[in-house]
Amino acid sequence: MSGLRRLFGDPRAVDAVVVVLMACFVFSAYLDAYATVKVPGTVIQDAAHAGQAGLTASWFVATGFLFFLFGRGLREGKPWNRALPDGYTGSLAAALVFGAALITDYNWPFAARNALGLDVLFTPPNVVKIAAAAVMVSGPLRSAARRGQATAGVITLLSAALLLSVFTFATQFIHPLIDPWSSNDPAQVPAVVNSWVAQDLGVSALLVQSTILAVTGLVLKSSFRLRPGSLTLVFTVNGLLVAVTKTHFYLLPAAVAAGLAGDAWLAWSARRAGRPTASLCAVIAGAFTLTYMIEMLFVVGSAWSGSLWAGVVLAATIVSWAIGRLLRAGMPDSAAAIAPLLEVVHGEAAAPREVRWTRDPESTIRPQLVRAALDDLGTPEALGRSPLGQLPGVSRGGSAAADLRSVLVDVIGELATSSGPRDAEAGKLLLDYYVKRVGSHEVIMERLHLSRPTFYRRLQRGFALVAERLDELSEFAQRVPVND
Repeated sequence: MSGLRRLFGDPRAVDAVVVVLMACFVFSAYLDAYATVKVPGTVIQDAAHAGQAGLTASWFVATGFLFFLFGRGLREGKPWNRALPDGYTGSLAAALVFGAALITDYNWPFAARNALGLDVLFTPPNVVKIAAAAVMVSGPLRSAARRGQATAGVITLLSAALLLSVFTFATQFIHPLIDPWSSNDPAQVPAVVNSWVAQDLGVSALLVQSTILAVTGLVLKSSFRLRPGSLTLVFTVNGLLVAVTKTHFYLLPAAVAAGLAGDAWLAWSARRAGRPTASLCAVIAGAFTLTYMIEMLFVVGSAWSGSLWAGVVLAATIVSWAIGRLLRAGMPDSAAAIAPLLEVVHGEAAAPREVRWTRDPESTIRPQLVRAALDDLGTPEALGRSPLGQLPGVSRGGSAAADLRSVLVDVIGELATSSGPRDAEAGKLLLDYYVKRVGSHEVIMERLHLSRPTFYRRLQRGFALVAERLDELSEFAQRVPVND
């Protein structure tokens, strides 16, 4: 029993259990979809019952497991919002919302009689269930980010694959691995429609799903270091789940090729300075649509012309490249915010630059790192990636985000009660703006009766004083190691 307690005290063990349960959960959802859409206008009852039973059972076990961990944390004296491993409070709340939506869905009075297709998928309770499922399956992914995990492990990647699969489940009505509208085989085309309708649906499906894959690859690369094969694993798992819907496993190579191309591009780009962003999106989308085109033209048989296919591949590549540019510009993380100020080790000019803490009080990196961490104070996933979380005296072996936030709040609180008037003003400024979030710079200026020049001088002084205090904590921790 003591070994079991120690096991569940390890966040990585919790991640593994949740991923297994959520894999059963997502597979059951796709099995239920298979029962509904495999034969048009008919529900395969055995598969439907198995899917619904698996979905309910896996949800019930996962919710019970999280409740067990929650109660265990409360018994240990932790506050309710820290009782679960970091990242799982939202998962438990989402599980409860999913249960309420599940009960509502069974008793939804506005559903059409004998409804199928989108009449079932997009009832309000089902939309709530899909949103809650996305939060539930992404628990291990959020937990890894908040722990400051630098490299994505298998469990983290599987959580990402399940989150991607929730998105593709919600958009299954426009997925090329489910409905190959470009095929010239009547048995493969979902319905007999005008050629322009099939082209509209088929092109839309390729553009939408290639973009979803590209954005997934970009977000993973922006959040973690990816080992070779990481994207291939994520896209293959997603492709297998999607292919279950209508058993079109012969189309799986398109998803595998997208992952292989993304991994190969990351490996090649690692030899150069910088981080691939828009180019990675373009490679993933281009590989997905190109492989799908080859399958349609030379393996299955396509009703589309070569010119249309070439245009679709080019359009998917360009659209994903443009979205990659926009997303990367709008989502700078802590490291990106200070990249221009970082130094590169001599002899490694071609390697990506690394964020490093320095004891030099004159360094411009120090206040920038502190400011970036304070900007991310309310975003645990981003805060967990701050290099400050790895400093001795800050890192306590648990969640990097929670540990760093606790230290920063304590340091700022001490600074606000300092006996020196300038230091106290700097501390109160940081406390009101970053911790209490009282309001904008102008509100804080008026609240503390500071002129604009004085406000910004105190702001910079606060960053420098926090950096000095972190140095003191690190030096003390190195001189007096704490044994757990």
